[in-house]
Amino acid sequence: MRFEPKPEDEFALFITTYFQRCQKVCAKLQAIAGKWRFEDLIPGLSDFDTRFIFESDTSVSDWIQMSIAVGQAHTELARQHPRWARILEHLPGVNLTHAEMLDPVLYYPEFQQWTFYGGNQAVLDSIRTYLEEKPWTRRDELFHLKKFAVYYGPYQRGIDPLVNVGAWENKYPLHSRFMHYFAPPVQSAVSLVQRRGVCGKMEALRLARDLFPHPEVIDMVLETVARHYEAPEYYAEPRLSEIERTLENYLYDVYRSLADHVTLIEVAAEDTPAQLRRKLAQASVDPVEQFYEGAKFSRFMKGRLLFYATNIAWFDTTWLIQTELGRIVTNFYEKPLHAYSVAQFHDHLPLDAALDRLRGSILPPEVCAGVRRFVGVARTHIPEGAEKKQAHRVAEVFEPVQWMLELLGAELRAEGRMT
Repeated sequence: MRFEPKPEDEFALFITTYFQRCQKVCAKLQAIAGKWRFEDLIPGLSDFDTRFIFESDTSVSDWIQMSIAVGQAHTELARQHPRWARILEHLPGVNLTHAEMLDPVLYYPEFQQWTFYGGNQAVLDSIRTYLEEKPWTRRDELFHLKKFAVYYGPYQRGIDPLVNVGAWENKYPLHSRFMHYFAPPVQSAVSLVQRRGVCGKMEALRLARDLFPHPEVIDMVLETVARHYEAPEYYAEPRLSEIERTLENYLYDVYRSLADHVTLIEVAAEDTPAQLRRKLAQASVDPVEQFYEGAKFSRFMKGRLLFYATNIAWFDTTWLIQTELGRIVTNFYEKPLHAYSVAQFHDHLPLDAALDRLRGSILPPEVCAGVRRFVGVARTHIPEGAEKKQAHRVAEVFEPVQWMLELLGAELRAEGRMT
């Protein structure tokens, strides 16, 4: 089995370049962060989950303009640097203002897993201080239990397809299993035991050696990642299937170890993955928190879709478009509108009825009409080969959704609701 050598680590160069390019077109951009720690970014195989912080007076119109501008900057970089295709998989997912980062209503446990790379020092210092001083809460526990539950169970082959990995694609089977589907639940389990959000995946794996049974499993993962997955003996069957079962069994043991560290559910040794998910589904969640679960990812969605709709020979977007359009109505219409209805009307209204009730009061009639148009377009079946065309169509009707989410979110924040 021949492996392409580990490429030069260009993540630091990318982060600096990306921030500078986006600052040129977004005067209100103040800081850049990314999920995980720098050591978790594996050259050739990892993308970069950018997080941006903006000035507190950023308006809805600003978000719409900047979504397009960042999309164009992102597209330009993808054209100029084919070797960054994997890193540039998507536009920044979560984009918040400085004030929003410090607002308890909007606190998102993932914040504890961000590394802040650069920007306005006063802004960064205030955010770091806020996060360092924030106590562990029910919201943190539920976040990490849900994250653990997502990955608890056997590895699902085909769930994590190769996208823009290039010459290192034959290393991806181990990268997917170790860093995408094993490290995250271990990271959440360590966070639950230590009652703090552990920022890094590698950091969490090292901590897990002393917290959970079978440290030899962790050693195997760490050693393989350190070798940039150049372990030919692990790729052939039956060894690959054996590794999957080893990782799965490790998570079963970890789950049983959580019994004395969680308060929201009763951990039973015999719980299956399905039983765990059913227990978590019964845990009460503040509807305001539910509103922001999807809404927080909306601000640069138009730019993301326009980027995916662009033809770049070395950048494959078929699966990326299918994924985004497959969840876009749920995340940005169904879930937030239902959550808002429960929070403000204390009623589980049908979505059309909720939109009608908001029409003319909080939401202008043209926004409501535009949202309905978006739903109709976004639910259209995508013929094979028409993904880019459909991504462009949905992007063109997305702005009313952005207005709806921003206006409803502002109303919820004005109510001062907190969990």
